Amino acid sequence: MSISIKLNPEHINKLIELYNDNSLPHTNNYTTFRAKINSSTLTIFKTNNVLIQGSDEQHTYKELCSILNIDFNLPSDKLLDKSLDNQIDILELKSNIGTDEVGTGDFFGSIIVVGCFVPNKDINYLNRLGVKDSKELSDEKILKIAPEIMKKFTYVSYELDNLHYNYCVFKQGYNMNEIKAILHNSVINSLRTKVEKFDNIIIDAFTTRTNYFTYLKNHKNVSKDVILEEKAENKYIAVACASIIARYLFLKSMDKLSESI
Repeated sequence: MSISIKLNPEHINKLIELYNDNSLPHTNNYTTFRAKINSSTLTIFKTNNVLIQGSDEQHTYKELCSILNIDFNLPSDKLLDKSLDNQIDILELKSNIGTDEVGTGDFFGSIIVVGCFVPNKDINYLNRLGVKDSKELSDEKILKIAPEIMKKFTYVSYELDNLHYNYCVFKQGYNMNEIKAILHNSVINSLRTKVEKFDNIIIDAFTTRTNYFTYLKNHKNVSKDVILEEKAENKYIAVACASIIARYLFLKSMDKLSESI
């Protein structure tokens, strides 16, 4: 079982100082601090979100509240009482769809856009796997963990090779951002047919929200409920998964291109 909360920076610093001798190693891009407390594991994320897991998470939670001088009220569903106002908020570990693309800065090779759905129950698994922005991972690491992600999670990928890219640019007059908007929207629409329930759709922003929908104004079936956020692959693990899969498929595509030439 687990309890998810959000603390202010002062509380975070106090916990890190107090439990520094009980710290555990962490290797992913989302974690600030991990420690063993009683029979529970305390994980502090860079967003100041805190996750308490283990067989005695309620006891550990009450212990932390006592240390931080915070009143606690633990309902049956193990979410914190909203009456605590700004001292401590409910953290919702969202089940998100994330999209990202690779290949737009390369002369050879395809543009590949990927959308990936990550249920909130699997976030810890991905953290342990070492998932983070693909630009921070070696090709060897990408080739190792991408198949694991692709096997376990629902994803959709679209590939635009050089021939079709040239057609879009020189025959249809599209610019790069317009092409990316079309591909992202297509991936999202396809993924929505495979995933029944999700909380958010997050795109690693390559343009403004206004421009994104301007590029798609003449297209049907445009998904409107999307979030465009810069550097989203560093903030949302679903986008990081999409970036890793996209990079993996790009590497495989380049291998095929190399063999053909």
